[in-house]
Amino acid sequence: MNLTEQTWVDVEGSDADVCLLPVGSIEQHGPHAPLGTDVLVADAIADAAVERAEALKLPPVHIGVAPYHRHFPGTLHVPPDVFRAYVFHLLECVDAWGVETVLIVNGHGGNRESLKHVCRRLSDETTLDAQYWEWMKAVDADVQHAGAVETSVLQHLVPEHVGALQPGDADSWGEWVHGAQVATYTDEFSENGVVGDPTAATAETGRDVFETAVGELLELIAWLGDQNAPSTGRQRSEDREEC
Repeated sequence: MNLTEQTWVDVEGSDADVCLLPVGSIEQHGPHAPLGTDVLVADAIADAAVERAEALKLPPVHIGVAPYHRHFPGTLHVPPDVFRAYVFHLLECVDAWGVETVLIVNGHGGNRESLKHVCRRLSDETTLDAQYWEWMKAVDADVQHAGAVETSVLQHLVPEHVGALQPGDADSWGEWVHGAQVATYTDEFSENGVVGDPTAATAETGRDVFETAVGELLELIAWLGDQNAPSTGRQRSEDREEC
């Protein structure tokens, strides 16, 4: 169930115990991939999951923590404390709906620590069970920034938005010296913003990776449902303060 398309009555009558929040970033993804890659993929995975599972899906959070891409035009980012506060208060609203679990579906590595912090705070300060999930960690593939795997997923989902492919000029993320990450900004180690070789991307690979990610998310939703099965449920909105 996509929240944007529902009425409040639909939400009140839903039996969904899990609510998904896709989160991504608007940032450079090399000269071939759209700025919205991270949020586009996370949102598509969440969409596919709620089509096959009893779950709600919130509108995606487009802008996250990506200051290291700031020297590439088009990149948008907010400070971590602003990002954490926004996501926390957004998901805090869900606590009034009778939903037991909120599940963040993340598509951007730079958001990781902030979102884990939000989950801990939600679990401490609300009645929600807050969980974090990242598609890049759920698949058995080396997902590099704008590299072959991520580009393959884009070719599967939005081939019309993928431009001419060219190799990246970095093999791994960052510049490391004696165990220290000495590069602050992406353009210090990658002139075109790409890590890996997107010329190896194929739509078929993207389809397989995408379906694997969706399958893993569905398995997690089912597992969370089993964990919460003995629960008597949450109070509905009329019994709680307005968000």
